[in-house]
Amino acid sequence: SDNVCPWCYIGLGELDSVAKDYDLKIDWRPYMLRPDAPEEGWELPERFRASHDDPNSPINQRAQALGLPLKARTRIPNSRRAHECTEFARSQGKEQAFHDSLITRYWSNAEDLHDWAVLEAAAKDAGLDGAQMKAEVEAGKWKQAVEEGVAAAHELGINAVPTFILGNKFAVQGAQSAQVFRQAFERLKSGLS
Repeated sequence: SDNVCPWCYIGLGELDSVAKDYDLKIDWRPYMLRPDAPEEGWELPERFRASHDDPNSPINQRAQALGLPLKARTRIPNSRRAHECTEFARSQGKEQAFHDSLITRYWSNAEDLHDWAVLEAAAKDAGLDGAQMKAEVEAGKWKQAVEEGVAAAHELGINAVPTFILGNKFAVQGAQSAQVFRQAFERLKSGLS
């Protein structure tokens, strides 16, 4: 997943809609949509801005159907720092809470995931020490973990997000409907591969 991917946000919404029916543990792994992104982020191309502004665009329609707030933006932040902070959160056993805060801050509030104030606020939301997180990330402690996570995704043949690996047996690629997730979980429960 990449926090700046709108389809990852939609896919998570679809997964969340069936999660209550299954015993799920979500383990977010990093993927860089733009590994070459400049540190300061980049301007969202006009064609994507127009799509975000169009209430009839597929992404806006899906978000609305799931009850997910989706704020338009003109810039996309470089997500590497957010991925490194997520690895810190994982080491503290708070990856899910941190991820939930990040995704809400980014998509619902249009906050910049590269901004330390936003990342530290998400850390606080998750019960983490934001100052410790910042110090470790700035020291480069979590850079290799992100690089290894991205490399592992490529080794599995993942070249687009969202990609959900279910029970180490099925890959669901894209922001599929809740029904697709439900069918895959039912196959896992019944022992089918």
